[in-house]
Amino acid sequence: MVYVSIQHIIGTAALLVLVLSLAYAYQIVVTSVQVSVIHTQMEQVAEYVAQSVSDVVSLTEFAYGALSSGTVSKSLKLPPDLSGKPYLVRLEGGGGSYYVVVEVSGMSNVYARSPIPLRNTTAAVKVVTGEDPDVSSALLGVEPKPCVYGGNEKAVVWCKKTRIEGQDVILVGLGVREG
Repeated sequence: MVYVSIQHIIGTAALLVLVLSLAYAYQIVVTSVQVSVIHTQMEQVAEYVAQSVSDVVSLTEFAYGALSSGTVSKSLKLPPDLSGKPYLVRLEGGGGSYYVVVEVSGMSNVYARSPIPLRNTTAAVKVVTGEDPDVSSALLGVEPKPCVYGGNEKAVVWCKKTRIEGQDVILVGLGVREG
């Protein structure tokens, strides 16, 4: 009959706990590095989209002046994924402070925000963050969307100068080019 001493049982259990602890610590470090890399990429995408929004607003005001109305859109060149993870881009805010938010799908705690630098304009600027009754379907081949997904080759920033209640207003938002 084989006798196993208590020291061997305790030693084996301690070794097993140590190996599992090391594997868990390794997983935590790898996940932390992945999130850090993804967050850096998200910040870059958010800054790119925020600058695109600002550029389109400035272009719309310059091109259409103080008297006329019109629509401008700019295609967004979004990476297909962020470190292999799908993501979405949306606009949020209100009361004069608007942000571009980039989120990894399925990871609500991993996101980046970038303020939209809206320069002084003669018209009021309204960032459309979702469904809006002031946005008509006359956006020249652009379907307004509350968010766009990364890698969508038809993603655009659109801008429309119009009059609402007797005041010049520049509407800006995200969308998808039709066709």
